[in-house]
Amino acid sequence: MTAVLTDRITETLTDENVQDIIDTASEGGITYWAIEPTAEEFAGLPGGKTYTIVEGEDARWLGGDREVEEVHYVSRDQVRWAYARLLDLEQTYVNREYHGYIVQSWIDRTDRDGIDTCMIDAGAADVLVQVAIFNEVRYG
Repeated sequence: MTAVLTDRITETLTDENVQDIIDTASEGGITYWAIEPTAEEFAGLPGGKTYTIVEGEDARWLGGDREVEEVHYVSRDQVRWAYARLLDLEQTYVNREYHGYIVQSWIDRTDRDGIDTCMIDAGAADVLVQVAIFNEVRYG
């Protein structure tokens, strides 16, 4: 993918589009590998970052422990970058189904509203967040 095309894609995604992707991910897409951040984890958010994603497992409801692998602080631009990578027709991150959702969200974009985030389901949002954080799909 050329730099010009990547710039066009990342400029098309509005802040609201990115927020919709994160909301969809946090409401069901990433909940099998990420847990709710604590107040302290939220407080560690550095400048230039917008989202706190905690990789780990919380088994306290079963009498277990809260185990944190790592706390990731993510910017909107990281999510935009991940979207551009996953939109690429030659991407190798995901299968055709998830890729198709992302492509359709691009096809249905408007100048005013950016991409059509209704096409981004929990699974697609999950891989978008994973690529934004890890530059790969580690889970699922």
